[in-house]
Amino acid sequence: MLRTVCLLSFITLLTSAHAAVPSVKVLIAKSLHNVVVEGMDLHKIIHTQHRSQQYNGRKSISFNCSSQRNKKQTVQNGSLLIASLSSPTGLISWGKHKYQGELQLLSDTKTERCDLVNSIPLEAYITTLLSKEMNGTWPVEALKAQAVAARTYAYERLSKSNSGKLYDLESSEKDQVSGTFFDATEKTLLASRETEGEILIGPSGKISPAFFHSKCGGKTLRPDQVWGGVEEGYRSVNCTFCQKTGMKDWNAKLKNTKLVNMVDQVLKKYYSDAIIDQNIRIMPDSLHNSELRLYAGDRLHIVKKSYLRNLAGREVLPSNNFIMSSKNNEIHVEGSGYGHGVGLCQLGALELAKRGYNYRQILSFYFPRHKIKTAYYQ
Repeated sequence: MLRTVCLLSFITLLTSAHAAVPSVKVLIAKSLHNVVVEGMDLHKIIHTQHRSQQYNGRKSISFNCSSQRNKKQTVQNGSLLIASLSSPTGLISWGKHKYQGELQLLSDTKTERCDLVNSIPLEAYITTLLSKEMNGTWPVEALKAQAVAARTYAYERLSKSNSGKLYDLESSEKDQVSGTFFDATEKTLLASRETEGEILIGPSGKISPAFFHSKCGGKTLRPDQVWGGVEEGYRSVNCTFCQKTGMKDWNAKLKNTKLVNMVDQVLKKYYSDAIIDQNIRIMPDSLHNSELRLYAGDRLHIVKKSYLRNLAGREVLPSNNFIMSSKNNEIHVEGSGYGHGVGLCQLGALELAKRGYNYRQILSFYFPRHKIKTAYYQ
C-alpha cells in the first residue's frame, strides 16, 4: 500500500503543475477483437462521434472493435482514433495491468480490429521502462545511464511525430519495451528523477536515436554496420566489461542450402544481386567483422552479418558478432553477445556501475562523441 501511495504521489508531480514534461504515445497492443478498460471516475471521449461522457465510481467500459469501423472517417496510415479514456486518479486498467496517463483506442480500418495506445508523461514512461529494458534492482548509476539512452530514443521519436502515425513508439523490441504502473521501483523512480530531461546529442548538437542492447560480446558496433544508415557521433568501442555475465558464447549449425538461400535473399533485397552458383566457400573471418565474405562459384559476395541475422532470427543468431565456417557440408557458427550490439551495452553498464563508475562516465564510454543535454525541466 505504501508503495502505491508513493508511486501515485510521483504521478501527481508529473501530471499536474509541470507542463514542460512532454507526453509520449506508446502502442501497447495490436489487432485486438475486444477491449475492456476499467477505472475510477472514468472520462470517455468518442472522437468519431464528437461526444464525451463522465462516469462516477468504478466503471468497466467494453469496446467491440469490429463495430468501430467507419469508412467515412478520415484515417492516418490506416488507423483512426476512436476513443480516449482517462481517470483523475492517474491510473487506468486494461486486462491485469494498470497504466498511467490515458488509454487511446485506434481502429485498424483494414482488419476491423483495434490497437491500444498509452499516452503517458515521458518521465513516467521512463520509470516503468527501466525495469523491462534493464532490471529495476540494478545499481542506480546503470539505471540512470539506461534512462538517458531510452529518453533520448523516445525524444528523438517525438521530434518525428508528424510522420502521420497516431503513436510515437511501440512497446516492443522494434522500439523500446515499456512497463506498467507496478513495474516502477524506488531505484527506477530515482534514476528518472536524477536524470530528468537529460538526453544525448551528437557532435553537431543534433538529436539522434540512442541505441542499446543486452551484451555486445567484446565490441560494440556502429549503426551503419548493422542497419546501413549512418547516425551522427557513433563509434565502435572495445568492451571487456560484459564478458563474465549474461549469455555465454554460443554456437549454431546451418545447412549449406540454408545459408545459400539466406545469402540469396539478402543479395536480392539489399544489393540488387543474386546467387548464381550453389557451391559456396566462406572466406576466413573474425568475430567482430560486421560483414561476411564468401565465394559462390568464382564470384565474391560481401554481405552484412546483421542482414543474415534478420533472416535467421535471434534464436539461431543471438547477436551480430559471429564467425561462420564450412565443415562436412554444414555451416558452423560461433558467436558472442546478445542483441544488435549498437550503443549502450547493458551488461557492460552493470559491471561499470559495480566498479564505481557514475552514469555520465558510463555513457561517455559507450557514446564517446555524444554529450548530455537537458532538453526540458519540470
